[in-house]
Amino acid sequence: MTSATMDQAPSPKAVQNLEKELAKEAKIEASRVKDLLDDLAKTEKARTKAEKAVHKAESASAKAGKKEVKAVEAANKAAHKHDIAMANLRNAEQDEQLKKRQDAKLLQEMEVKKVKAEAALRDQETHTEARGAKLAELKETDARPAADANFEQKQPSTTAVT
Repeated sequence: MTSATMDQAPSPKAVQNLEKELAKEAKIEASRVKDLLDDLAKTEKARTKAEKAVHKAESASAKAGKKEVKAVEAANKAAHKHDIAMANLRNAEQDEQLKKRQDAKLLQEMEVKKVKAEAALRDQETHTEARGAKLAELKETDARPAADANFEQKQPSTTAVT
């Protein structure tokens, strides 16, 4: 039967229906292809945008890495400066303690020397007074015989008159 129907010419209505159906299929297929191409274009656009975002994120990551390295270097430098400042502080404190000990020692030496100097001044004053008294005594004893001798020379001798 199939060969018989094939031998017969299809009716114009059947051809028209078949044309409509084929046109409808073509329209649906064209719409599906258009939708697929639109979807592909959107996906390509999104991919380009994503590639740009990846590049931007890579740049930001590299920039953040550089900043982190600089921050670590700055922190290390600051830590080094802090270590130096702490060492300087310890040295200054040690120097201060040394100077205080030296000052206390010198103060003690000065007090001892003051006491010795005051004692020496008192001794000197006592000795000066003793020397002055001795000298006065010597002058007084030296002046008596000379005064006695002067006195005898000034008086007339009584033996010569007689």
